[in-house]
This record gives sequence, structure tokens and C-alpha cells, in this order.
Amino acid sequence: MQVFFDTEFTTIELDGFRTLISIGCVASDGREFYAELTDTWHRANCSEFVVTTVLPLLQGGEYRMAEAELATRLQGWIEGLTEDKVILRTDSPRADWPWVEQLFTFFGCWPKNLRRKCGTIYFNHDFQINRYIEGLEVYWKLNGARRHHALVDAQSLLFARNYAIERRA
Repeated sequence: MQVFFDTEFTTIELDGFRTLISIGCVASDGREFYAELTDTWHRANCSEFVVTTVLPLLQGGEYRMAEAELATRLQGWIEGLTEDKVILRTDSPRADWPWVEQLFTFFGCWPKNLRRKCGTIYFNHDFQINRYIEGLEVYWKLNGARRHHALVDAQSLLFARNYAIERRA
């Protein structure tokens, strides 16, 4: 089972102090998981880009939770997908994966079916890479107003991946 995921942090800079705001996951069969953290970030620590672009997209309500609750809920969601191996895939492993590793390690709840290495989004042929890029463009033409919402961004990755591998007549 493949799960495409995206995260939003207090800044887009990889080398500075950054903390997690939200995570979105979409399984290859369409099941989704979304959460916003309540105890890892403060508006004062957010970059101007995050304040103007990411924070207005947060949904609040049932999606807000502390990091410890997120760890157990995400573990349960991943384990509930399948008994087979689950691979988390992202278009930004350097930014997204370290947080996943730290979350499950710190709280001691690594999902029993989750591979301990991040998967990237890759293709064997240049035409598929081009189709993937085209798929992202198609997706964002339809959903551009919500870009940088973690779940919507994860949905875009799955959409573009499927777009890239679909058979064309």
C-alpha cells in the first residue's frame, strides 16, 4: 500500500528552526488522514509566507490535536489500511520524512506495517515524469485556491502519480 503525504511547517526553510503545523495523507485506495497540531507551533514563529498562505487554510475543529494524540491516531490509521507493508511517499523527503521518523520514535508507536524508509515519487521513463508534471498542473488548475493545505497537497501527489501512469489510448 502506498500513502502519499505532505506536511506544512512554520517556515519553508529547511535549515532553520521549523515545527510542524499539519499533515495530510492519502492512501492509494483513496482513504485520507488529516491533522493540525495544537502544541508544536505558535503564530509568532511562522514565516510571513506561512501566515498569509498556510494558516488561513487550516480547518480547525476535529482536526486539531496534540502531537501525542496525532502519533497514536496516525499509527492506528496506517495499521488499519492493510496488514501488508505501507510505504509513505512524498515529493519532499528531506523536509517531510524526518518529522515522521521523530514522531513515531519519540512516542514509541511505530506502525507495525510501516516501512522505515521514505519512498519518493519516481518513474522509470521520461514521458511519465512529464505526465506527472502535467498532472500536477491539471490538479492545481482545479484546486489552486487550497494549495499549501497538507491534505490537498497530498491529494495532488496521488492525482499526478495516477495521471502519469494511466494508459492512454
